[in-house]
Amino acid sequence: MKTSVPCPQCEVPITLDDFEAFSTPFTMKCPHCRVKLKETRVTPFLLLICALMIPLFIYLSELVQSLLSGFIPVVEKIPLIIIFFCVLYPVFALYERFNGLVMFNKGNLHLKHSYNEFWKWFFEHSDEYYHLNEENLEAAFPAIEKQLLKINPALTFEFSVDLIDGKREFIISADGNLDAFPAVEKLAMAAPVMENFKVIAFRQREEASDIQIGDVYLKPENMFFTYTRLDGLLDLDIYLKDSATNDDDCLTAAFILLDAIVGEYDLAVKVGDIEFRPYEEGIFLQPISKLPGLIDQISSEKRSLV
Repeated sequence: MKTSVPCPQCEVPITLDDFEAFSTPFTMKCPHCRVKLKETRVTPFLLLICALMIPLFIYLSELVQSLLSGFIPVVEKIPLIIIFFCVLYPVFALYERFNGLVMFNKGNLHLKHSYNEFWKWFFEHSDEYYHLNEENLEAAFPAIEKQLLKINPALTFEFSVDLIDGKREFIISADGNLDAFPAVEKLAMAAPVMENFKVIAFRQREEASDIQIGDVYLKPENMFFTYTRLDGLLDLDIYLKDSATNDDDCLTAAFILLDAIVGEYDLAVKVGDIEFRPYEEGIFLQPISKLPGLIDQISSEKRSLV
């Protein structure tokens, strides 16, 4: 008998303890990726049991109240809900566990809002996003944010400013949130072929340019690194020249540049700890432009060993 079931999005097991933590069996969210879930096979059966259990719990609470008031008269004035939770909650917990076992073993767990539903909506509004301009940005972007929120709260997006070979790139991102990576991959894989759009999973590597945030101005050529390999990941020390590494705007700019240089997926999956340090003379530092090649080389070595 199964006591857990994988989330249909992130595939991390949802346990009976997780199920019991849901406010009701019919308003479920994955505790790991926070996607809304629904069950389509045994829900009518569970609803019927629920309809039967409510009057039973009321009757049992009244019975317990009546029995206890014969010994402790003040019990008669206590609300039934308090008696229920004080005396009968273990019975309710068993009922919840029974619901979980039925759902895990006989049910069919799905995303509440499917990937196909998103793409159907996007296709119907695709002209708005293909012909983006300052006039429709204010309405168009919140609309797509609302639809992505139904898939996963961590999802975000970008559109290419310019058309590339007549198509606008639609980039779906998890903003570096590993728990939401499966949602990005599955949503992108479910995308239909569209004449005017190229759907891309994760922010890709790009030629990094200078960035300014507040009073901070950071150039890629002023970023250097050293690394250590640990547990299959690269731990990085990033050295910033002519920049204050204790400045929040500086660190934000450095992360944005690093994400652009390495790419969202590789930065989250292949890089471990990152430390930002002031530039130092006299130690062997590599320019940050060498980092993507290093990551690709290590990935290639791993594949050759498999």
